[in-house]
Amino acid sequence: MIRHIFTKAHNKANEDANAIELLESGKTLVCLADGMGGLSLGDRCAFCACEGIVEFFKEQQESSVLDWNAAFDYADRKIRALSIECKSNMGTTLTSLVIDKDLCTVAWQGNVRLYLLRDSILEKVTTDHVMDIGYGQTKISRCLKGGGLRENIPSIQLPIQKGDVLYLCTDGFYEKCESTILSGVNLNEYPYDEIEYEDDATCIQVII
Repeated sequence: MIRHIFTKAHNKANEDANAIELLESGKTLVCLADGMGGLSLGDRCAFCACEGIVEFFKEQQESSVLDWNAAFDYADRKIRALSIECKSNMGTTLTSLVIDKDLCTVAWQGNVRLYLLRDSILEKVTTDHVMDIGYGQTKISRCLKGGGLRENIPSIQLPIQKGDVLYLCTDGFYEKCESTILSGVNLNEYPYDEIEYEDDATCIQVII
């Protein structure tokens, strides 16, 4: 399994954060968070969310069950503690996946997307948690803000096979590069850094 990561800040602080962890069970845990604009300390919040998911699954390695509700709740409580410590209102969207041999399990809150490229066909696996608020504007309808979460964290079990390519992307990346992903090029073989992004842009590419 080959992994590539591209990330670029739109302004000085990159409010996207990611984590990749090889668990003792042999499973690979991948997280990508996008700190919410308009709130405070988006970079720290996104990092805290990824850190929380990694901590939870490292502590739960003996369990064969992926308890996404508990994992996201653990991360949300870490954000609450950070928010109180910093006296700031913060939030982040987050998508996390666990790869185990021929199966990828993904869970998310918000609009960080997972794509699957197979046989030159690109499929969007996740569904954005956004709502139309009129005048061409949308609003995130689910996120981690340290205030508790709904119990039904969505998750999908995705069968994978050799030759598949997974792309885990923040909106700053896929809004500019969704069509380019179809080419299946490695992130380190395409000049993504030369693109003018309108937001922080991050993509994690996993080649099965």
